[in-house]
Amino acid sequence: MPENASAYRNLSGKTAWVLAAPGAGDNHQLRSLTGLIAAQTRWFNEYDPVGRVLSDRLKPAADRRIPEDKKDRFSPPWPDLVLIAGGRSVIDALRIRNASGGHSRVICIGRPWAPLTWFDLVITTPQYQLPESESIICLTLPLNLPKPDGDDEVPVEQSWRDLPRPWSGVLLGGDSGSYRFTLDTARDIADRLNQAARQTGGSTIVIGSPRTPAAALDALESALQPPCTVHRWQAGSNSGLLPALLKKADTLWVTSDSASMLAEAVYSGRPVSLLELRQRWRSQLLQRIRSLKLPGQGLRKSLIRRGLWLPARDLGLLHARAQDLGLIESADRPPQAERDQSKTSAVIHQEIEALKQRIDQLFEESA
Repeated sequence: MPENASAYRNLSGKTAWVLAAPGAGDNHQLRSLTGLIAAQTRWFNEYDPVGRVLSDRLKPAADRRIPEDKKDRFSPPWPDLVLIAGGRSVIDALRIRNASGGHSRVICIGRPWAPLTWFDLVITTPQYQLPESESIICLTLPLNLPKPDGDDEVPVEQSWRDLPRPWSGVLLGGDSGSYRFTLDTARDIADRLNQAARQTGGSTIVIGSPRTPAAALDALESALQPPCTVHRWQAGSNSGLLPALLKKADTLWVTSDSASMLAEAVYSGRPVSLLELRQRWRSQLLQRIRSLKLPGQGLRKSLIRRGLWLPARDLGLLHARAQDLGLIESADRPPQAERDQSKTSAVIHQEIEALKQRIDQLFEESA
């Protein structure tokens, strides 16, 4: 029997419980999603250590009751939606749904690290290569939507005020599982930025991230021609630079290693181009294997649906889809400040509206 299954909030809009993830990027997407669909939101910022997460996964489905030590947190009235990102809170989300008598719908952002049938909806993006399904909606970009602030509420960095327009904002990532930010790459990026600045007569504003290698940033800064400015990442001291650049730049460049940074750039409404980092040999090999279209694709999809295999992340698939839809320029073309962004806005609006409608259908299907 469900635990107090009839005790629900009765509001005109949906209520949501958000089981926070360890990563800031995942939580940004969860906040964006709640802003789109929830009238009332409750956040749970505690999450279990990995050991307990693994032991909970091994327990039988029949034992998915809310544990005694969590009943003070997870208690009725039950929400309409339970939102998670990744696999850390999967079992707690299922426990809440079971306790609600099936009323609470579980939505996972990204890749769930679990059988896809465990979820009412998975909101994913192309790099995770999840198979097509009625319970999966594949957006082009992660839901790193901007906060609803006005331009006047974002101050311009003092060092930018005398730089000639147009401003080319540059968002740098760094080394990842798929890419390396080498010294040669940094110099190549500087050459591209210098050429674009000469063509436009404008300035280049560069912002590093926690993952940007210091040596690569040194090489880029040495090769970059004025007028320009380079900001190194410093914990707690330059958190306002990124929002300011997203609001004030005329065009944006983003390194190819980060889906979240690319999404933030596109959602800013500015024209965006990629800056390619060097792919690691493993990523190149996986791409070549995928292009061969070897037999066994049906088995592969079946294993993914059952949560028995996770394909490697391939950001090239996301880049290709974003380029096909006209959301970004290809890596060999600079962003154009005069480019009409109405098509980009229309594509984003269409995807978000389709997502909201799909979530509404979760409740219509059981009515």
